[in-house]
Amino acid sequence: MAQVLFEAALLRAQTTNQDLALLADRVSDAVMICDARRCIRWVNPAFSRLTGFSLGESLDQQPEELLSGPHTETSLITRINQTLAQGEAIEELEICQHRKDGEPIWVRRSIHPVLEADNEPVRYVEILRDVRATRLAESEHTRRLQAELGLAAKADFLARMGHAMRSPLNAILGFSQLLDMQDTSALPPALQQQLGHIHTAGRQLLGLLDQALDYAKLNEPAVSLHPQRLGMVRVLREVCATQDELARARHVTVVVDCEPHTVWADAQTTRNILEQLLHNAICASQDGGTVWVRGRELAEDRSGVVDIQDQGSSIDPADLPKLFQPFSQIERAQPRSDGRQGLSLAVAQRMAALMTGRIEVRSTLGEGCTFSLKLPLAEEATHVGQPPAKAAEPMVMLPPLRIVHIEDNPLNRSLVEALFATYPHVRLQSAETASDGLAAIEAMQPDVALVDINLPDGSGLDLCRKLRSMPAFKKLPLIALSGDALPDHIARALQAGFNQYLVKPLQINRLLTILATLPTAQASPPRR
Repeated sequence: MAQVLFEAALLRAQTTNQDLALLADRVSDAVMICDARRCIRWVNPAFSRLTGFSLGESLDQQPEELLSGPHTETSLITRINQTLAQGEAIEELEICQHRKDGEPIWVRRSIHPVLEADNEPVRYVEILRDVRATRLAESEHTRRLQAELGLAAKADFLARMGHAMRSPLNAILGFSQLLDMQDTSALPPALQQQLGHIHTAGRQLLGLLDQALDYAKLNEPAVSLHPQRLGMVRVLREVCATQDELARARHVTVVVDCEPHTVWADAQTTRNILEQLLHNAICASQDGGTVWVRGRELAEDRSGVVDIQDQGSSIDPADLPKLFQPFSQIERAQPRSDGRQGLSLAVAQRMAALMTGRIEVRSTLGEGCTFSLKLPLAEEATHVGQPPAKAAEPMVMLPPLRIVHIEDNPLNRSLVEALFATYPHVRLQSAETASDGLAAIEAMQPDVALVDINLPDGSGLDLCRKLRSMPAFKKLPLIALSGDALPDHIARALQAGFNQYLVKPLQINRLLTILATLPTAQASPPRR
């Protein structure tokens, strides 16, 4: 009878083991069964797929000896041994193991001891779950997060730099606009041309500054471009004129050979790219060198191309791909550099791409480098005429106004004072600080206040909120004047109570137009 019972129990055990073995063969996780000494006695097919070790190669090996490698943390192995020595299990411990070919693999290891009646382990069942995909996703997420933080830091730096640059640029462009509003016909033609150069250079600098803010994140597609027909003969003549002084100072000859052709592109962006390429070529050239600027039409692919070739040092072919990577620089011998920083090649390439163009570079040992800008050709126009002459900006008529201007920068105060000096019926009072501005508003009871945001003794936003809390000034028109062009900062100012927000450098006609539409003095807050 006992023999029959024993045979029946043995049959049930064999059936159970077969079912367990069949289940282990089907699961995707790697499974090991070890004896009491933690030597491997059996592995499933998933183990061999994960590690590369067959059952025969794994027999009588301890898992730590079989799977450990240079990337395995010894402290985790010590932790496994200590935990199992205490009779406890390991639950999903993440650890780096190594395949048969040496490739590191990340797994989650679970180890469960099978105990006898006296609580002594007779075997161990280990499960290894492949977490390489999870680790890769986490690593990619971390990389992207770090990249986003880096871009955010760069964007913040550009925003701060842009704000600092806008105040002096405001004076340059503001005074040039005031001069442009005057009758300059009595001035010598050379002086009129020089005044035009000042205004043009200031607008170009403002364009570069605005682009620096727009391009803080190169992967953002929303960039404002205004494509139009561009005659490249004229564009190249203007671009070379901006670099003429630099070329003379460095004794470099710039030779221009451009076939007449018209492209479809944004005018300012195209000039900025070509100015950067020509500037780089001049800086890379030796004394007495020559830079060739060649423009031509490529009829086969309906594009126009400008080649700028220098006689400077060549670029290692391995470094050519780095030229167009964001925030990267390569070593190239330049005889002299004036420290000018314009559009980087990465940004220039991106902007060319937004205009359906591209920048290419060729470098030959002993012959320097050639940078080529390709842009799509414009369709033929039925009527082509000369651009109309620039008309003088009309002066805007203003009603009698009382204005308080709060600004700590002396140049910006002088600009506004010079502007309203031509309006004898406008009374202007200037203040340098928020506290002086508040006192001036309370004393003058103005029709409008022009307020800088960043003041020495506080924020223009706080001054705005304080005025809005005072019954006499709840409806006082407040116009913010600031070099901060970030959209969220503009929204914050409007939410604080400003009626308008103008970004420096000021567009004087825009400011005058706003003032011309203000309520008259009779509709202003009551005065003392």
